[in-house]
Amino acid sequence: MARKTREAITAEAKEIVEKLLDTVVKEQEETQAERTPGKVIRGVKTSWTRGDVDRLFPSVTILPEETVPITYNGVQYQLIADREMVVPSIIRDIYLEYRRRRRQGSTRNLSPLDVHVVGQGGLTE
Repeated sequence: MARKTREAITAEAKEIVEKLLDTVVKEQEETQAERTPGKVIRGVKTSWTRGDVDRLFPSVTILPEETVPITYNGVQYQLIADREMVVPSIIRDIYLEYRRRRRQGSTRNLSPLDVHVVGQGGLTE
């Protein structure tokens, strides 16, 4: 068996390192290109980021009636009462559902007293 020269070994090592680097770079590019919040990649679930929520849902303007934190898939937005805010549509939808359920809860709680919530929350007997 012939011994390899130092130059031959160095050339082979460089070739192996280049292949490994190409593989790592390709995997990173694929992972970033495939990145979808909630998707499982190599056994790890991709978490949501604020950028994901902002990118995936159209922006809308709302005027919250109360200060309340709204969370979607672990990403939290702080809504501030009486301040016009631009948020992703999913945050607005969650806020509106929260308000609807709160009104329904108020109606249910007040109904034994023969008091009903009407329209925008005005109370009547």
